[in-house]
Amino acid sequence: MSPLFSIIIPVYRSGPFLRDCLDSIRNQTLTDWECICINDGSPDDSGAILDEYARKDARFTAIHQDNRGVSAARNAGLSLAKGNWTAFVDGDDTVEPDMLACLHEEALRAQAAALLCYGISKDFHAGSRLIRTETTLPSRNQHIPAGETGAFLRYLLTSLDMESSCNKLFRTELLKKNGILFNTSAVVFEDFQFVLDYLSVCAPDIILLKKAFYHYRAQETENGAAKRSRFNLVRDIDTLTTKFLAWTSTLSLPQEDIPIVKGYILQKISVIFHALQRQPYAARKEVFRDFLTSGLAARKAELPLCGRYFHLVCRLLAARRYRLAHLLLKARNI
Repeated sequence: MSPLFSIIIPVYRSGPFLRDCLDSIRNQTLTDWECICINDGSPDDSGAILDEYARKDARFTAIHQDNRGVSAARNAGLSLAKGNWTAFVDGDDTVEPDMLACLHEEALRAQAAALLCYGISKDFHAGSRLIRTETTLPSRNQHIPAGETGAFLRYLLTSLDMESSCNKLFRTELLKKNGILFNTSAVVFEDFQFVLDYLSVCAPDIILLKKAFYHYRAQETENGAAKRSRFNLVRDIDTLTTKFLAWTSTLSLPQEDIPIVKGYILQKISVIFHALQRQPYAARKEVFRDFLTSGLAARKAELPLCGRYFHLVCRLLAARRYRLAHLLLKARNI
């Protein structure tokens, strides 16, 4: 018999925190689950830890592969998933012990194909102190029916965690039937691309749960903006916004929600320019050129409510006035 839940965990250099993660799954009050762990060529002891848990508990499966990235690791897990529902957890994070029990209860109430979303807390460890901040959440569990998706769009604008795949529950049958996988060529926003693909085929209802079941371990890493600028940021954001517009075009949104859509697109476009603020001019110029030839620049015709600044930036880029474009965006804090 298939388990109720498939938990997919991509693992890379998670050794110091991996046992905490796996224990949080093993300690679930609902016990009908499988946990598929993908060791993505991790050079530390993560693989050995996964094998240990798989030996002791048959619900854990350890898969070892060469390093191919988090999206490929999640896709490998999806190919093996047999549960009715699928959830994703990263190898250095943890979840609440009642997460699966509560999600199962809500899933039984909801439409079979609805999307369930729950909160994320960010745990910052300062020495022995734990500083915890939580996602912007509704004060009570909220059912957003078809035709009222603007409420979900507002959460997208106020809480970037709503773009994550790790705080959502997916119907496994829908994922497999529609061939929904993570984009292995994307380096940023691959999670929300996956979520948008699911939203395009699931029931239009969305369930927002008030509790933060997922605990994200925040670690000091390389500056995000500097890191992102080395990748094809324009390509990934172009793909993301194309999927986002395709999804919202199916919703018959009321007129008052249209500015939310436009604001989200502009927010994503602004990420490109934020990522370049500390980069040398040569790097900025290269990305500006990518932007100009992408679908993002052409999208100015679709976004009249974004204001004259976006149009002016596009005109400056078209005229190769890259420095002026950058200064304008920086001055507007876009």
